[in-house]
Amino acid sequence: MEKRKKKEKGDGLFVNYCYLYKGWFQMSRWNILFMVMILAGGVSSLYMGLYLPKIAVSLVMSQVPLHEMAITFGLAGLLYFFLSWTENAGYRLMNSPSLKYRHVLEERILHKICRTAYCDLEDPDYKKRIEHAKHLYQHWDRDARQCIWDSVEFVYLLITIPITSGMLMSLHPTVIVVLAVGTWLQYRLSQRNIVWEKKYRDLWQPLEMRIDYISWKVADFSYAKDIRLYAADKWLLPKYKKLMGERRNWKKKQIMHGMGLSAAGKITEVVKQMFVYGFLLWGVISGNVRADDFVLYVGLALSLSDSFTQVAMRLSRVRESMLSISDYRKMMSMPDSRQREEKGDPGLPEGRAPGITFSHVSFAYPGTGENTLEDVDITIRPGEKIALVGANGAGKSTLVKLLCGLYEPTSGSVTIGGVPVRELSPGLRIRCLSVVFQDFQAYQLTLRENVAFGCLEALWDDKRLLEALRLAGGEELALSREEGMSREKGMSREKGLDRNLGKLEEDGQDLSKGQWQRVAMARAFVSQARYVVLDEPTASLDPLAESHMYENFARIFRERGTILISHRLASARMADKILVLDGGRVVQTGSHEELMAQEGLYRTMYLVQSSFYQEGKDAPGEGESVPGEMANGLEAGAERGRK
Repeated sequence: MEKRKKKEKGDGLFVNYCYLYKGWFQMSRWNILFMVMILAGGVSSLYMGLYLPKIAVSLVMSQVPLHEMAITFGLAGLLYFFLSWTENAGYRLMNSPSLKYRHVLEERILHKICRTAYCDLEDPDYKKRIEHAKHLYQHWDRDARQCIWDSVEFVYLLITIPITSGMLMSLHPTVIVVLAVGTWLQYRLSQRNIVWEKKYRDLWQPLEMRIDYISWKVADFSYAKDIRLYAADKWLLPKYKKLMGERRNWKKKQIMHGMGLSAAGKITEVVKQMFVYGFLLWGVISGNVRADDFVLYVGLALSLSDSFTQVAMRLSRVRESMLSISDYRKMMSMPDSRQREEKGDPGLPEGRAPGITFSHVSFAYPGTGENTLEDVDITIRPGEKIALVGANGAGKSTLVKLLCGLYEPTSGSVTIGGVPVRELSPGLRIRCLSVVFQDFQAYQLTLRENVAFGCLEALWDDKRLLEALRLAGGEELALSREEGMSREKGMSREKGLDRNLGKLEEDGQDLSKGQWQRVAMARAFVSQARYVVLDEPTASLDPLAESHMYENFARIFRERGTILISHRLASARMADKILVLDGGRVVQTGSHEELMAQEGLYRTMYLVQSSFYQEGKDAPGEGESVPGEMANGLEAGAERGRK
């Protein structure tokens, strides 16, 4: 309980803005000077502007000669101009750094996301934290830039209110009391808006996320075929409209709630000003206030009234903006899954790939409560080639995710070379494992960058990148239009590895799914990792390209360990050892010949799948997740094998 109180205390207005300004001043010390210019110039020009009318009236009342009057008033005017210019220059000079600060904050969040545990990124609550944190650099009304402007204005008001109040004390303290009480009422009214928003924002935030999702997907070219072929727009657009209607309803409620509070605030403002004017007029009539003082007091009273109103509004905005800062801080304070990067790595044996061990590993995906893997024991000898086979949902890809450190086992341990995977830094993990997932990513960058993601050290090694593409059957992607027209229709005129892929750039060319998979496979070939993990590596390739790819696998990975996941059981024959998974357990282990000699799940599945080829049926691409009869056959074979 005491810890919770300390945490709440540490999450206040002062702490959050100290966090904001610490980063702001660290970015550039000049920002301190710009703020001083704004505050000093603003405060000085305010009072100089209030005194100018008094000076003018006083000169007239004193019947000062015209030339003296012109000189005096001219000098005062020049001073006022200089002070105003100083304030304005401070704002203009601070404008560009504040925009840059937004970009810095966004970059920090992107770094944080990249260093966040994979399992956290799947958590809906964590996704919500990310969305809230983005307000500090994306939402125009609450971004870091606006937070800084509002807080500077607030500090300006905190300086001017005591000064103005002290000057009005000579008139009568009642004026200050009335203005202060009225402003306090206005502030309390404005606070109710914040309370209302904090109460209900978790209800409209999911609506905004779903609206954005549909908007992005409808505009995403990769979804264009499905939307047109299945007329998905007839469902998606009405759904979008419905969600927008629900969001607008919440906005209407927010506006209606604010309108009543705003009206009450305006009435309070009118009452304040009527009192001030009445008091000053009574002073003039009674002879207690001179004409030049009347002009000054009117200006001071109006300025104080406006300052009180502004301070309530600014404090309200500062508190609203504090929510964005607080959300950003909470996001940045989340545990960092890649802190091992800065520590010393445990030593691993040089040369051949180290051994891999899964020791009594069980695992359940967060929030499911049901084990996907159950007491799995696997030992992979150094450099051994392993194939993982089994029906969909058997746990093959989950094993790979645990090996890569994307998840940690619920119980048991996963080690590489005797070292727990969680203790490996990202750099060492990359040197140990190169992974090509079935759902590989197509980056709309250059061909060079896409391939070099397998080993960034090879980014400018053209020979190595081109060789990787050749081994993956994608060498034609690096040819010019004239060189590759006969084989790859429609390629860009731009030559070589620096051609843009995808539609992000004007001269970019999108690739077929098979071509993208060749690029993904080239990442594995360019890598020098000790183990290559291939999850359905040839899913989108035609049979000839698949045969060529497997020949390259056998040749290139002779000195490296290989872990292969494939529904095409014929490809498992290249493995030294095949592990058959069913229901999250390893139910069979052995070579292809050994498993075929046994009555078991592997033999049943293999015979069921091979029957489709014997009947003259083509096996479909695994990129289609083994659909139709073949998928049913595999599942049926698995079921038959279990029985």
